[in-house]
Amino acid sequence: MVAYLHVAPPPETSMPAAGREALDLPGGAGGWVLLVGETARPVVAAALAREGFRPVHVDGARAALELLGVDPGGTRPDAAPPESKAERPRLVIIDADLPDGDGFSLCGVLRADPKSAHLPVLLVAKCAEEFHRDLAAGVGADEYLVEPVDARDVAVLARLKAGRRGEEDVYDAHTATLPLVALMRALLSGVRSGRVVLSEAAGALVFRHGQVVDATFHGERGCLAFRRLLCFGSGAYTVTFGPELQRGSFSMDRPFLCDQVVPGLERFEQLRVKGLPLAARLTVDFNRLARELPSLPEDVEQVVRLFDGRRTVRAMLLECRFPEALAYEAATRLFMLGVLVPAILVEERERARESAGPPRLFEPVLAPESGPEPGPDAS
Repeated sequence: MVAYLHVAPPPETSMPAAGREALDLPGGAGGWVLLVGETARPVVAAALAREGFRPVHVDGARAALELLGVDPGGTRPDAAPPESKAERPRLVIIDADLPDGDGFSLCGVLRADPKSAHLPVLLVAKCAEEFHRDLAAGVGADEYLVEPVDARDVAVLARLKAGRRGEEDVYDAHTATLPLVALMRALLSGVRSGRVVLSEAAGALVFRHGQVVDATFHGERGCLAFRRLLCFGSGAYTVTFGPELQRGSFSMDRPFLCDQVVPGLERFEQLRVKGLPLAARLTVDFNRLARELPSLPEDVEQVVRLFDGRRTVRAMLLECRFPEALAYEAATRLFMLGVLVPAILVEERERARESAGPPRLFEPVLAPESGPEPGPDAS
């Protein structure tokens, strides 16, 4: 049983100046985010601002309820939220420990009031407690994080929550504005469960209690599919929160993702910006390969054999069993050495040979014309 906080609202003059201005000033491109307690440290506020949100800070539960127009006791009929949905905060971030109560109880009060029941709420605790996860779920928090909190993750969650689909626990986003790598780093910092499904590609992943446990992409499943989904997954996608009971194919937490996977993804992105176009079709110059072969690693053959003039660089990377960044670097190096050449150049060379006709070796050679042979009395 959760005991909800019951506080008497302060008089109008006690509302912080920042709170009064929040409903009068524009909230930025993404709207405004309410931070309750010490969560509004400068680094979090700066990260939210970079994402296009306007952070608004209040010190405690009373000020938050007053700002949102929520009456904890249900006795003030004049209490009202902002007139339009656009003026409501995109996200409410609450510290677990507040000077005039606790964040769990404040979240429960917000959920109990129809005017604030659907506001996304993120709870932040200074230290993890065994009962916190169940308590956060019991009061209806959208997410529960434990310090130290990465400000970038908070900003990503704010961006995600801005794409809520009606009153469902479903959110729409796009890789152009919210890349999958940043999304997964943020989701794995929390305790929720759910799945991410790409709208225009055969890709999906499942996360559960701070770990990604399954992924599928282009016929692959498991850790390889997860890595390739982060590399190649693009377009619109949907995040759905809820129980995920299916048996996973692997397990990866946030520290492993950040330390072991993200560096390779960052290198891959650098190569994609500056290196070979993924749509390029390349083939092998075997004469050049023979000259360079002594200086190349033995296993480079696994990359070379995939370039047949028909596959694109993207198709090669999806088929190669090497890590994507490693295979991409190998292909780029082979191209710089001249071992790989654009397939279109070879095709144009072949078309030029065909238009020149058959080789002269096979053309009939005509005897030169001459006059009649001289007769016997020609002298």
